[in-house]
Formats: sequence, C-alpha cells, structure tokens
Amino acid sequence: MRGRDLFRSAKPLLNGFILVLRIVPKPLLVWMWTLSDMLPELVGVACRYCVLRRLARRCGDNVLVGRGVEIRYWERLSIGSNVSIHKQSYLDAYGELVIEDDVSIAHQSSLVSFQHTWSDESSPIRDNPVVCGKIRICRDVWIGCGVRVLAGVEIGSRTVIAAGAVVTRSIPGGVVAAGVPAKAVKAIMGEKRLRGSGSVAQV
Repeated sequence: MRGRDLFRSAKPLLNGFILVLRIVPKPLLVWMWTLSDMLPELVGVACRYCVLRRLARRCGDNVLVGRGVEIRYWERLSIGSNVSIHKQSYLDAYGELVIEDDVSIAHQSSLVSFQHTWSDESSPIRDNPVVCGKIRICRDVWIGCGVRVLAGVEIGSRTVIAAGAVVTRSIPGGVVAAGVPAKAVKAIMGEKRLRGSGSVAQV
C-alpha cells in the first residue's frame, strides 16, 4: 500500500489524536517528538505527524518525518502535503521556512534560515547578531542526502538538488543543481522525452 493510501485510511484516527494533543502543553509535545524515535516505525511516523500538526504554523496531509529529525522554531515552519523529511535532518525555521507540496528531503540534510554576522569585533562571532533569511522550497523538489540550504534561498519547482550540495543562493525551477556552492548544471527534460531516453538524474 502506498503511503498516500495508508495515510488516507488512517486520517480519521490521526485527526482524533491531534484533537487530544490540543490540551498538551508545548514542552510535553517536544518531549513526545523526541521519544517517538523509540517507537515502531509506522507508530513513530504517525506520532511525529500529529505533533507536527500541533506545533507547526501549517502542516498538510501525508507528511512523513523520519527518526532523529530536529526542528527548531516550529511556529515559523509551514509544510505542504505529500512531503517526506528523512532521518537525522535538521530544520531551523528562525527566519521562516516554507516547504511546499511534493517535496522530498533526504537524510542528514540541513535547512537553516539565519546566519551569523561578525562585524562587532568586541564580541566573539558566536555572540554577534544573527540575520534572518526566509527559505522557500517550492513544490516538487527533491533534495538529496547531506544537502545544506542556507538563509534567504528559494528553490524553484521541479528541481533536484544533488547530494552534498550547499545551496547559498536561489535556484531556478526545472533544473538539476549541484556543487559547493550549488548551481544549475542541467535542465530537467520533459516527462515524455525523459521516459523515451531512459535517462535518470544521478544524485
């Protein structure tokens, strides 16, 4: 059974659990998020989804979050539907983070929506002010494993970010981007041509 079909069948039960979580204080919900890593796979995914629905600014349907995912500043995080965020990824929404529909984020990726300044020489760099920068991941984006997405970046629709890339500036839609810093390396072909050629983007 596909994940979307499984979610559809479980949605009434999930919605009931989300209603119960409305009376649970935020610190306890964050504790539940951490403990969910010790639950069986499907139960843990369901628990994390319900907590995410309760804490995030917005969360759509059929969102899978793997074990060991850390989220900071939940109230500034918006996630669409049919999204997967795989294990040991790190999402910091301090400067606001928007993830649209049909996005897949592979394991051990980081999305950080702020950056440090260093102009005040009287203080250590770690104590200098931070600057926020909204991150937007548009619909139908595949982010490969170990990718770093930094503040102020927008990744356009139907784009692939290759494994290990560091995205320091916005990436247009419809491309494969790779490298440090990441840049578009080729356009993604139309679906008919892609099927006919047998080509697969290597990430």
